[in-house]
Amino acid sequence: MPTKRLHRLAGADNLEFVRGVFRALITRAELHLPVLPEVAARVVAVAGSPNTESASLARLIVGDQSLAAHVMRVATSAINQPRHRIETLQQAISWLGMAVISDIAFTVAVQGKLLNVPGQKARVRLMWRQAVATALWARVVAESLGSRADASYLSGLLHEIGKPACVQVIVELSRRTATPLSDSEFDALIAEFHAEVGAQLAASWRLPENVVAVVRDWSNWSEAPEQREACAIVHLAHHLAEHMAAGAEMLAAEALSADPAATHLGLGRPEILALCGQCEHVRALVEGY
Repeated sequence: MPTKRLHRLAGADNLEFVRGVFRALITRAELHLPVLPEVAARVVAVAGSPNTESASLARLIVGDQSLAAHVMRVATSAINQPRHRIETLQQAISWLGMAVISDIAFTVAVQGKLLNVPGQKARVRLMWRQAVATALWARVVAESLGSRADASYLSGLLHEIGKPACVQVIVELSRRTATPLSDSEFDALIAEFHAEVGAQLAASWRLPENVVAVVRDWSNWSEAPEQREACAIVHLAHHLAEHMAAGAEMLAAEALSADPAATHLGLGRPEILALCGQCEHVRALVEGY
């Protein structure tokens, strides 16, 4: 984002003014977007390599002491803890698997970058909690299908990454232009721009192409030109996370049984009921973060 001062016209509506500046920055590709932490990028690269050994992943994570401590805290939470206590990262990888530890490490690395928004921490934390829940549900749905979709967790985690990124942009625009915004105005701007910002952010982070495709198209999965199954999985996971947050698991079973995405994935009412039966498990996993 340019460092030059932006001036609001006298009498201009605050929302319309910030909306116009935001749109101009998107059009000119001048948005100042969060940079993917280097360790998160390396985790994706290492996890995506078919020749990666668990020791390589362990060395990468241990190289960042704060990250390693947080990963171990999540990995050794009560919901993940085996009968014998996990004391090392290598043991955690052996117990949970490289894919799960990679997912935890990426989540922890990225959330530190996104959650520190002055004056908006509660709003962003709620968004991130929903993102983590969607990621976990995406993994559960994919596993119920025999893991037919690659990178389900990562796609779910980042499917609405544009929302916290928008908050950062809006806070900065409001500050630089001395233009106060109400909560409802914040929400209106996020709703309008988060999809575009999320697609730009996913591309700028050089994420796997299948993840970028899901971030771009999950909300309109039936029209997705590629990765349609992965988009349908994240669509379903998004709504499972919403219902879980509202404590409406049985409503989810009724609603999602009739969802075309479930039909597309070959999930009938019994399968949806079985998924909803995992709500307490998923909720406990979310709490672990």
